[in-house]
Amino acid sequence: MRMTSLPAPTRLLTTVAEPTRLRILNCLAAAPLFVSDLQAVLDLPQPTVSRHLQVLRRADVVRDTPIAQFVLYRLRRDASPQGRLLGAILDAVAKEPSMRVERERAGTRSRGHTATRLPNAAEA
Repeated sequence: MRMTSLPAPTRLLTTVAEPTRLRILNCLAAAPLFVSDLQAVLDLPQPTVSRHLQVLRRADVVRDTPIAQFVLYRLRRDASPQGRLLGAILDAVAKEPSMRVERERAGTRSRGHTATRLPNAAEA
């Protein structure tokens, strides 16, 4: 059975069941991040992070915004059943100590680096 023929909740659960993708989503729950931020927080090589982000984009759980030579990734949050399911998963994950630490590191990294990469961020 192909992934596209699965019901939406099953596709979402299958997508986020991969540990690296779940870690990426956990970080993005803290703040929008660049690939380099995810690399640093998760201690993973760029090709690995990019490959998993591509899967998450295709599953429609993250969106990307080009900013100069960078791409900012963020969770796609909505009130749909899929959005609520993702929210419940990420709420549960936040209770796990190692995931909580990664989420906090992601938030800190985002605050530290986003201002230097976003135009007019200092004025906001």
